Amino acid sequence: MKRLFFALFILVASAILVQAQTESAGGGQVTIETALCTGIQDRMPVGQADIFPADVGKVYLWCHVIGSSDTTMIKHVWYYQGEEIVSVQLPVRSSSWRTHSYKTIAPEWTGDWAVKVLDNSGNVLKAVSFKIEVGAAAPIESQPAVETPVTPPAEEKAPADTGQAENPSEPK
Repeated sequence: MKRLFFALFILVASAILVQAQTESAGGGQVTIETALCTGIQDRMPVGQADIFPADVGKVYLWCHVIGSSDTTMIKHVWYYQGEEIVSVQLPVRSSSWRTHSYKTIAPEWTGDWAVKVLDNSGNVLKAVSFKIEVGAAAPIESQPAVETPVTPPAEEKAPADTGQAENPSEPK
């Protein structure tokens, strides 16, 4: 009976911790929308996909942060084959803020990629994954990005790129 109580206690405590990690300093719920794409136009993603051709050039992670009550920072952490490649700090300056970062992809860097979106405390807010494949078709705008946990094996390291913060997301 003690084991059952202890297991139940751990489960409830974990659920409370996860909920607390997703709340902003003002107590509101922070929501993250993401899209993997080949470009950004008018602060919106274009060429969304989860599989990109080896000659894609750059892959962008577009991010819309909703519900942040304070000016804060988020981080996009890019992984290739499970190894961290680059980490990009991006400001969030309003309760509805769009931003993005990108990674330049060399044609030989085929395989599994992932990006984690972290809050200022290092908590994972969102994780998305994608593949670079030889012979893959060019992305079509209607293809959605797939959100999955980051667990690929480690291998070769790619050079770093930078991110880009954008204006608050008032409708254009």
